[in-house]
Amino acid sequence: MTNTEIISNLSFPKLTSVYGFKSIAHLFGSSKPRCGIYLLAFPGEKYYIGQATDIVRRFSQHFKTYERIDGFTFLKSPRSKLDALEKDLIYQAEKAGLTLLNVIHVSNVVGETDLDVLFDVGVLERWIKDPSEENLNDLGTIPITLPLAHNQRASLKFVQLQAQPLFTTALTQLFAFLDTAIPYPRTSEFSFWAVSAMPGTNRNTLPRMLCVNVSMMEVFSVGYYLEEDCADLTWSFINVASDVFYEGFGSLKEFELEHPDISVNTSPSYRDGGQLLIKLDAFTQNCMINLLLDQRVTKAAATLCLRLMRKRPTIFSKFHCPQLVDAALSYRELSDDELAEKIEATCIQD
Repeated sequence: MTNTEIISNLSFPKLTSVYGFKSIAHLFGSSKPRCGIYLLAFPGEKYYIGQATDIVRRFSQHFKTYERIDGFTFLKSPRSKLDALEKDLIYQAEKAGLTLLNVIHVSNVVGETDLDVLFDVGVLERWIKDPSEENLNDLGTIPITLPLAHNQRASLKFVQLQAQPLFTTALTQLFAFLDTAIPYPRTSEFSFWAVSAMPGTNRNTLPRMLCVNVSMMEVFSVGYYLEEDCADLTWSFINVASDVFYEGFGSLKEFELEHPDISVNTSPSYRDGGQLLIKLDAFTQNCMINLLLDQRVTKAAATLCLRLMRKRPTIFSKFHCPQLVDAALSYRELSDDELAEKIEATCIQD
C-alpha cells in the first residue's frame, strides 16, 4: 500500500501542496471550520499528525520548527473528540507503515535524538543483545554530582525507604531491573531515567516504595500492601514493548502458561508508550523476580526503555534519588553466588 493510499484510508482528504507557503489562511478564509486533525507531509515521505483548534495558527507555529513542509491535509472534528481521534489516527498510521515525526502516541521516533549523541548506534545494538554484560562497562563511570539541596531532599526520602521492612526486597528488584533494562545506568542516569524513593502516588491504597521513570512514564515500580496479612509481600509492575514480548513468547497464552500469576494489561493508558506496550503486574516479589530472570521479558522491557529514551530526556529528574541508585548498583560488587543468595533471600519461601 502506498503512503497516499494509507492517508486516504485514514479518511484524510487528498494532500494539498503547501511548499513555500508561510501560512494556509487562504485555504480556510473566514468561514471554514478550523478545529480538527491535520497531517503534514515532509521531504523523504515523512509525516506528522496533530490536532488544532485553529489550524491556521498551528500551521504557522510548525513552520517556525520545520524549514520545509510539502503537503497538508485536514480532517475537521469537534473539540471534544480531538484527543481520541488524534491518538487513533496516529496508531493507525504507524501500524500501516507511515513514517511519523510525532513523539507522543508513537512507539518509535524518527531521526537523531539526544540519546544518539550520548551513545552511538553500535553501542546500543551491543547493549540490547546482552544488557547485563554490557552494563559491566558502566561500572567505572563517575557518579553524577547533584546540587546539595537536591541531595538533601532525596536523602530524606531514602531514609524513609530504608525504614521500610521490605526495603531490601524492593532494592533487589530494582537492581535486577536496572541491570537488565536500563542502558549503562550510570551514564544515562538523571538525564534519561530517574528513580524516586517513597513517591506519593496511591499512598492510601497501594503505596509505592520506588518507581523508575523514563521519558514521561513509569516503567517499573515496587510497592507494599497496607493489609497486615500481606505485610511480607511486595507488589510491582513492569512495562514492556509488546512486539518484542510476542517475539519472545509467541502468544499471550504461552506467556500465561509460564507466568500464570502475572496480570497482563495489553492496553495500558500511557501516552508516551505508543501502541506497542504491555503492562505486567506482579502481586508478590517471587512473581516479579521470575519476570526479571526471564530474558524474554527483560529484552522487551529494555527495548521499551530505549524507545522512550530516544523520545526525550525524562521529566522526572527532580525526584531522582541518587542514594537509591548507589545502593542498588552496589549489588554489582557481589559475586554471582552472593547475588543469587540475595535474590533467593528476597523471595518468600513456600
